[in-house]
Order: sequence, then structure tokens, then C-alpha cells
Amino acid sequence: METGLKGKVALITGASRGIGLACARVLAEEGCKVVICAREVEALDKAAGELKALGMEVKAIQADVTKPAEIKSLVAGAVEEFGRLDILVNNAGRGRLCDMLELPEEEFRYNMDLMFFGVIECSKQVIPHMRKHNWGRIINISSVFGKQPGGLVDYDAIKAAVIMFTKDLANRLAGENILVNAVCPGPIHTQLWDGPGQLGEQIGKLVGMSGPEAIDWFAKQNIPLGHHGDPEDIGYMVAFLASDKAKFITGQAINVDGGMVKSPI
Repeated sequence: METGLKGKVALITGASRGIGLACARVLAEEGCKVVICAREVEALDKAAGELKALGMEVKAIQADVTKPAEIKSLVAGAVEEFGRLDILVNNAGRGRLCDMLELPEEEFRYNMDLMFFGVIECSKQVIPHMRKHNWGRIINISSVFGKQPGGLVDYDAIKAAVIMFTKDLANRLAGENILVNAVCPGPIHTQLWDGPGQLGEQIGKLVGMSGPEAIDWFAKQNIPLGHHGDPEDIGYMVAFLASDKAKFITGQAINVDGGMVKSPI
């Protein structure tokens, strides 16, 4: 399928692993030049090396999206490298199971900066570059837990806010041919679930299982397809929303979740 993405420039945050890296890989496969960012230099350089080994055009820029000055430098560096910026994928994030009565306020505020205000600031910085070409795509990685509770109190609330911001920004930019959508992943095999001390092991401690056993148990209990998704499942949806094939889609929050969300909206 012709996507019309060849020669476009995409910026993906939180792209050293998992969903972000998969989005970068799929977009590059469709002909995009990609700029990837993350906080950890070593992981970022490794990811860039993997993409370059596949013959992809990639620029790695270390940045912390909780810091507006670093976002500004990130966007400037992307434009300096490739001359334009067409696609933004706001992906940086993290989450953990927590008790709403015990969650430290400073942790909630940090995660707001990372996953909500970072999304806003990245969007504000890239929009002027999209306006130059009367074309743009902003794709925010939210979560099914922005639509229904998942036990990650701050994460759930923030991802819900991302969905509403997506809809408001889509309305604001629709007349300028800048489309804004959110992708809402269900459980995906990434560091968030599979890593040491992450959700798999956290759930395992609650139900008396190992991390891998708990992940399988959770999937069978909650996902009609019976298994977690792969990062590429999100990458393919992102590439579609970035493509010309999605030119009549904006302001949407699209689930990629194996049937997990039961709500009709």
C-alpha cells in the first residue's frame, strides 16, 4: 500500500526501546527520515545503530522532554539535520501500579511533566514547522488505561488527559491540514510489562506468580485475543495515521488492544 510517507521527517520521543523504537522502525521502512530521542544516551545510541544497520536514515538526539529547553533544542536539531519536520510521535512515558492514597505527589507531578506537559510542549514546538508545508501529523501515544482504570493511578489520569488534549488540538489545527490523533495501546510486550520490577512482576507478587506467568494470566483474564501485543502493532497504526490513507481521520483515540476495551466509544 502506498502511504505517501517517503521523504517525510518524523520525530519520535522515548524511542530507544519498545513502542517508540518500533514506531521509528516502521516509519523508516515506509521511507521516512527519523529523529529519535530519549534520556539515556547509551540506549539511544544502540537504537540508532540498529536502525542505521538496516539502511535507515536516522538522527539520535538525547533529550529529556520534562525540560522545555531541551525540547526546543531537540526540534531545532531535527530541523537542522533534515530541513523539515512533518510527523511527531509523542511516546515518552512510564508507569507502575500504585495506591492513590500513597502515591507521592512529586512522582505524580514528574509524570505529568513527562507524559502530559511534554506532549504539549513538543507539539507547540513542531507546529510552526508543519505550518510551513501546510501538512502535519501529531500522534500521541495514550493508553487504554486512559479510557478505563488500570491501577496505575497517575498514568491512568495522565493518559486520559492526553486523549482530551488530542481532541482539542485536532479541532484547533484541522483547518491547517495538521491532523492530531491518539493511539491507545493495550498491554504490549515492552519494558513496561516485561522488565525487571515492572508490571509483570508487580502483578505477579499480588497473585503469587512469576512475572511471565502473571503476564500470561493477565492476558487470558482481560484480553479477548488471549495475549499481549507486540510493539510493531502500535508502529503499524502510527504509520497508517501518519499516511495519506488517513487524511480524513483527526481527533480520534484509537484502541490497539486485542479487544480489551469494552466501551462503545
